Amino acid sequence: MVNNMNEIIQNLKKIEKWVDFSSPLPDFDTNTEFMKFAVEIMNRCLYLLKAGAASAPDAETANKGYTKNEAIIVGHMVRITKLYEGVLMHICSHHQELAHIFFRLILETAIRMEYLITSKSPKKSFQSFILASYRPEKEMLQDLENSAKQRPLIPIENRMKRSIISWLRRDGINEKELFNNTIWNVDGKNFRDIMNAFALDSMYSYGFGIASHHVQGDWLDIAYYHLKQDGERYYTPDLFFAEPDPRIACPITGVCLDSLLKYLKWNKSDPDNIISPVVGKLRELNLALDEAHENTLGE
Repeated sequence: MVNNMNEIIQNLKKIEKWVDFSSPLPDFDTNTEFMKFAVEIMNRCLYLLKAGAASAPDAETANKGYTKNEAIIVGHMVRITKLYEGVLMHICSHHQELAHIFFRLILETAIRMEYLITSKSPKKSFQSFILASYRPEKEMLQDLENSAKQRPLIPIENRMKRSIISWLRRDGINEKELFNNTIWNVDGKNFRDIMNAFALDSMYSYGFGIASHHVQGDWLDIAYYHLKQDGERYYTPDLFFAEPDPRIACPITGVCLDSLLKYLKWNKSDPDNIISPVVGKLRELNLALDEAHENTLGE
């Protein structure tokens, strides 16, 4: 563990040195130059996310792990880290359409994590989060019970039922509680409600709402990325991927770095303030890159 920590500290110093060397930003003339630098930032962001998600507040937690409620927050941070690695993979493969899909997934995870961290009734909110996760399982159990009244369940159905019941028991939820539940959002709040709680109501449309196009594959996503319009009436398939630019890379990186700072503060896993300052510096460099690219776009 000591050797690993020494390695992490050395890598953090290398990241900080690179950020200092790269500030102020050099001039970029093409999208390729912007994106090459954006990927450099993303590679370092991914390392920081992994280091932060793996950090623990004390030796006991590092050895034993977290309680369930704490683990819910930790799991959110790990999910953000893995989703971000997926974004980076698709950006490096020049797959803008697929990278866009991850933005809403990351944004939703990040904001929900912050909501749970700041909840005034954390025990209630954590239990609500767990119970609300079981909506598909409730419908499956109801369907299996209806089927069992008409015929013997086949082996795969029995296995599915046993699996669901096993998960419910693990989480201290009985079938009656599940069947009686009608609230399928954390604390009864949909995502817009949660964003409003953080005074992010305008961001719902600009961030979460816009990103929904790419998750759901609605007409705007289909028309923009997957078809070419030929004249006014006809369309042809577009099987080529769009080229990513900083308008997707920088915002996603910013959300992840902000989430990491909040997570480290909640987890108390950076008591010597080793990781957070480097995260902050990379965050500022990412903001500078986003602004520099925006300035090239004009009105």
